[in-house]
Amino acid sequence: MKNQHVRKISFLVVAGIICAVGIGKPQVTLANQTASAPKVEIGQKFLAPELKLKENTYVLDYKISDVNGDELQDKVILVGTKEMIDGKLDAYASDLSIVVQDGKTQKYVKYDWFTKGTDGTWYGEFGREPNLIIGDYTGDKVDDIIITAPQGGNGGYVDHLVLAWEENRLKAVFADNQEVYTNSQANFSFKPPVSWNGHYKVNQYAGADADKILPSAKHVMKFDYTTKDGKEAETLLMISVFTKNDWTRLSSEEGPPVGSEIAEANGMVYVSTSPQSNPFDSQSEDGKLFDQLYGDLNIKKSFTLLKIK
Repeated sequence: MKNQHVRKISFLVVAGIICAVGIGKPQVTLANQTASAPKVEIGQKFLAPELKLKENTYVLDYKISDVNGDELQDKVILVGTKEMIDGKLDAYASDLSIVVQDGKTQKYVKYDWFTKGTDGTWYGEFGREPNLIIGDYTGDKVDDIIITAPQGGNGGYVDHLVLAWEENRLKAVFADNQEVYTNSQANFSFKPPVSWNGHYKVNQYAGADADKILPSAKHVMKFDYTTKDGKEAETLLMISVFTKNDWTRLSSEEGPPVGSEIAEANGMVYVSTSPQSNPFDSQSEDGKLFDQLYGDLNIKKSFTLLKIK
């Protein structure tokens, strides 16, 4: 097995579960189940043509639990690709994915776990004998999915991924290395979704420079998605700060709105502006990822005003 992206992950304790969360690029696929469901058995190939899995995809672990909160049991299946080495299946599995079969609709939801290698390339996550843990990680009284992926070697490093069911899809909800943007001048912090890690850069402007971006703005922060080749950037989110008087005037003017108000404090109004459409081909890798990252954003939960000392 190639081991291009082994890395050390710190540990944390939440609700009695020692959990280190490594996170990479998510990719979610929904598909209808065929009339005859494939048999789920650990160590056997997982066959579901509608999910377009590789031929050498195997069931690595399997649990039954209500993970979408409808009080019906769902099938949670950890799958990955394995290769034959000297006539035996390798202990390592690559291209790890989590498949949930909805107990009510019998439809599949698939989440592909990606991680960024030291060379900057995205790889399907791998691990030696990875497994599933089911438990209420988020505290909403609905079971979440925790995947552990031991990396092998002498370091004993383990990558973890935590998924929760939100809006009919699986979403990564936490990473102990989750990034937080803080702007002490504008008095706010912003915690991007876990899935944004490694996919964006921040450009910030103040004073006259901010006014050039948005007239009357005192601060402007642009969170720009960077393409896989690193050659292009498109804005996922823009946060702007106006005086209350300026925002009241701008809000009353005719034409498209500047954005949506997030918060108001100390005579300043904080405004979010989102893209009106996907700037990339929706079928391209950048287009699919841009949609996913934008879909993961919940500005109200991610935005926090700082206390002025």
